[in-house]
Amino acid sequence: MIIVTGSSGFIAGALVRRLLSKKVNNIIICDFENKSFNDKSLTFIKVDELFKFIEKNKLSIDFIYHLGAITDTTCNDENSLSKYNLEFSINIWNLCVKHSLPMIYASSAATYGNGSNGFNDDHNNIKNLVPLNLYAKSKNDFDKFVINQIETPPLWFGLKFFNVFGFDESKKKNMSSIVHQSYNTILEFNKMFLFKSYNKNYNHGYQERDFVYIDDVINVLIFLQKNKCSGIYNLGSGKTTAFIKLIEFVFKSLNIKPKIKFIEMPLNLRDKYQYSTKADITKLRSIGYNYPFWDIEDAVEDYVLNYLSKKN
Repeated sequence: MIIVTGSSGFIAGALVRRLLSKKVNNIIICDFENKSFNDKSLTFIKVDELFKFIEKNKLSIDFIYHLGAITDTTCNDENSLSKYNLEFSINIWNLCVKHSLPMIYASSAATYGNGSNGFNDDHNNIKNLVPLNLYAKSKNDFDKFVINQIETPPLWFGLKFFNVFGFDESKKKNMSSIVHQSYNTILEFNKMFLFKSYNKNYNHGYQERDFVYIDDVINVLIFLQKNKCSGIYNLGSGKTTAFIKLIEFVFKSLNIKPKIKFIEMPLNLRDKYQYSTKADITKLRSIGYNYPFWDIEDAVEDYVLNYLSKKN
């Protein structure tokens, strides 16, 4: 039995589809409601039923993917973030310790803040991180809880997801990737809008991110299920791409001449904005994940032509 929390979300939903494609049996999906799946082979349980379900079925559970969370980086509801991103995760962790259940949980690259302390996933670096928003703080608080535990699940992995994009992310709405947003904007306005830079080290449009395709993310999630090296790991491509370059790839995939307009960034975001992220994936490589990641231009083209265009 495999449990996947956050099954109505982007990454968890993609994982469930991959597990189904691999003919994995006895998949339990958990969320507030089931918005994504009609497959009769899946068993759905609500969030408030999860802890009792784990207690009742502890001997049958093979693995828990805890990917559910409040993922809105602009959320200012500290109580909700603490309840679902920290306390809920602590409860799952404690159940996995109690019943010797292996688990993977979702952290975030947002925990690295402005990057002044680097993007190294060494556990000793976590205490030095200064998140820029409450969402990132809630994720970092759980990371700090985890690395301070003496008792742990038999296997556990925390994954700092960088900028993931790909099929079915429309459910993230305003939190969807710049690839998804630009596709829709370009079709509507025949141009794309990007925030101006307020950092003298970055020209307009050259703010950069480590973009990683959803296929690669799911490959890593499946790989870690059979790995023995517990810990917190970065999950990105290990490369950066400027926003302006990424948007040009979208225009190219649509066979439209690039047209980009730079707009003011909202004041409330300016001191909370990451100008550059790049995953140090040395540790992930060191435990045997030697598979190549999608080339960013190829990934954008695949996403635009084989998913976004066909959906429309």
